Amino acid sequence: MSKDQWVNHPVIHQLTAQSGQQSEELLALIRRHRHCAKFADPVFELHNGRVAYSDRVIFSGVNWRIDNGVHWQVKGPNGCGKSTLLGLIFGDHPQCYSNDIDIFGKKRGSGESIWEIKQHIGMVSSALHMQYRVNCSTIDVIVSGFYDSIGLYQKPTQQQVAIATEWLAMLHMGHLAKTAFKQLEYGQQRLLLIARAIVKQPTLLILDEPYQGLDYLGRRLIKNSLELIAKEQLTQLLYVSHYQQDSLDSIEHFIEFVADDSHQGYRAEVSGPTLK
Repeated sequence: MSKDQWVNHPVIHQLTAQSGQQSEELLALIRRHRHCAKFADPVFELHNGRVAYSDRVIFSGVNWRIDNGVHWQVKGPNGCGKSTLLGLIFGDHPQCYSNDIDIFGKKRGSGESIWEIKQHIGMVSSALHMQYRVNCSTIDVIVSGFYDSIGLYQKPTQQQVAIATEWLAMLHMGHLAKTAFKQLEYGQQRLLLIARAIVKQPTLLILDEPYQGLDYLGRRLIKNSLELIAKEQLTQLLYVSHYQQDSLDSIEHFIEFVADDSHQGYRAEVSGPTLK
């Protein structure tokens, strides 16, 4: 693109706004939306976790806990079980009930419904992005997060619209409130889906390979935004990427899958300051 096209690119404007000096008004808005812990530690704990199919073991011997206020990155090569681990947390994997798991103060399989778990979790992935094909406005995309729906099919409350409007302002997208979702840059679409996931103030925000499918500008936009979310504790990040260059400065705790030479599959190495 030409220099003028670059300077006037919508994502460049958004990146410039993100990196500029934040006003006291914006900081107050951000702090008003900080997540408040609803559960005692641990938020999630997996004891000697194991997932295996008839032909192979994915991982075994995984011991891991997530405490309030601690952001995590899950690392490891393709096929090691990163998305499988997310499924154990989210409740979508069938072996989540054959593992010893505590989540949000309950033993998994003790009578809780899957919806009781999911209401405290926000999820963003490339698969969700592909599924979000409805052409609603940007404000409606964020409001749909209150209902965990793809698109908006009921009349929202005035409070929900007001909160979504504040999120657009926080993400420097207020001028795009009525713009159709499909007309946005791909990176801006992904950022909206992140806002959609955390508008209900979930305890955990799970980001499964959030940069997949993004170009350079889109990656910069999402990475800057995730740094803001983590730094200001807008929610608690569980961030999945196997690329070292995708690490966030605000994340100091890691669970990394490595090949287990003595057994089939992978084992997990946990690292970070002040681990219990």
